[in-house]
Amino acid sequence: MGVLIIIYKTIFVPLKCNNKDFEYIHLLNGISAQVWNYCIKIDEEYTSQNKIGMTLSQLEFETKQKFPLHAKGIHHIVFKYYRARNAMWASRKANHKNSKQVKLPYKEKKYMPTGWDSQSIHPEYKNNKIRLTSLKGIRQVICHVKNIPENIVEIELIYKDKYYLAIKYKKENNIIRTELNNQTSIDLGEIHAITSIDKLGNCIIITNRKIRSLVRLKDKRQAELLSLRSRCKEGSNRSKKYTKAIYKIRYKYDRKINDAIHKMTRMYLNWCVENKVSRIDYGDLDTTTRDSKGKLSEYMNHKLNMWRFGEIIEKLTYKSNNVGIELVKISEAYSSQTCPACDKRHKPKSRNYICKCGYSQHRDIVGAINILNWYTNSKITKYTKKVYLQIA
Repeated sequence: MGVLIIIYKTIFVPLKCNNKDFEYIHLLNGISAQVWNYCIKIDEEYTSQNKIGMTLSQLEFETKQKFPLHAKGIHHIVFKYYRARNAMWASRKANHKNSKQVKLPYKEKKYMPTGWDSQSIHPEYKNNKIRLTSLKGIRQVICHVKNIPENIVEIELIYKDKYYLAIKYKKENNIIRTELNNQTSIDLGEIHAITSIDKLGNCIIITNRKIRSLVRLKDKRQAELLSLRSRCKEGSNRSKKYTKAIYKIRYKYDRKINDAIHKMTRMYLNWCVENKVSRIDYGDLDTTTRDSKGKLSEYMNHKLNMWRFGEIIEKLTYKSNNVGIELVKISEAYSSQTCPACDKRHKPKSRNYICKCGYSQHRDIVGAINILNWYTNSKITKYTKKVYLQIA
């Protein structure tokens, strides 16, 4: 049975415009930050008097025509603030350990990405141009973009090593939900990013070594430049050059890491399609780094910071939807310590799990087996076929 779903994608395009438009655009992110700071100020005053935050319409009314920014750009920042504030209230309602310490957005910004919605974007597909609405009395900003996507939802002006247009667009996708009963589970790891096994005993391990090496190289290059910048006078031309070089290195390696994660998740989804998987269970890692300050060694904290499990799950989520596979988050507590054969707990001290009952297996595979057995009717204790993959 076919299901029509809407997929949202984002592409990053270097900003290309004439000098006059660039001078105008160069000021926008600073003005957007002023809108954000003003929202913080008026909402804090209103909340202290009325014991309740301002509504979205109130925020929009108070910021209307008060800044040299197009109306849709002001609304973009106001909505961002409103959403961040609501996330704070949602966090308090969750009532976790530190929920009462969560505060309203209070940090003032120097720069914020300026946004345009679909009504303020005018693409010219034949001429490879996008016209962006600007202030009243100023002509539209013309940006040159090759291969303009259709159904543009939003454009943001962001700065990394230089200015980029983040173009968000929607795409309709007609998928066929598979009715097969084969299920698989994932044990996410820092060394082996994805370890998975299905109900038929097929196992796949995708190593994380490529991403770890990229993160380490990025940290090393940044540390060298930070060390050189620390010897310069603050605000000097040389200091600014080092700052620009740091941003360039950061963005360069972030793109490489993002590309590696894309390849990794694509490898795994291709394996799932080949094995006719209809559902994937993965462990909940949201609390992995929560409340860990002062409890872990510097070495362990560094390893956790290098671990990009959130980005892996994010890409698996939308890619699995594209092929009609259900992705489900479950608890993985003690999955790597429980023996699949005798159900007794034993904390392994190496990469191999060896139980007193004689059972022996790779620790990550044990975690994947337990997740599969706990949330399906399977009683697997070992794999029948294993594939080990790494990113080129």
